[in-house]
Amino acid sequence: MSKISHILLKNPVVVPTGTKLWEAAKLMKIKKVASVLVSKNGRLAGIISVEDIMHSVGKKVDLNIAVDEAMHSPQITIESDKWLADAIAMFERCKASHITVVEHGEKVGIIRVDDILHTYKFNEEGQN
Repeated sequence: MSKISHILLKNPVVVPTGTKLWEAAKLMKIKKVASVLVSKNGRLAGIISVEDIMHSVGKKVDLNIAVDEAMHSPQITIESDKWLADAIAMFERCKASHITVVEHGEKVGIIRVDDILHTYKFNEEGQN
């Protein structure tokens, strides 16, 4: 089984607190990502995902609100040297779709459920 550091999404898209929800959505579309990290004073403050934005739209929330009001925080994190099995257990326990990967307390990327599924599919195809 692989380590998280082998499959994490490096250099995730980051926006500062105060960024408007519509700006984050536009950036996600441009960068072709399903989530962005939110930082405050250079430190991880949370994560905002497409699902969060869709939930806000469904509640008819004004998209001019700051991402701070729709993000998940405190952020779920996992160390990059952990095994994928650890991430799978965390995804199941927390019902999250994204987990921020950290090294020595600093964010280094994101891992998604899809990343794990893709890794297993790729490994199975390589074994056939």
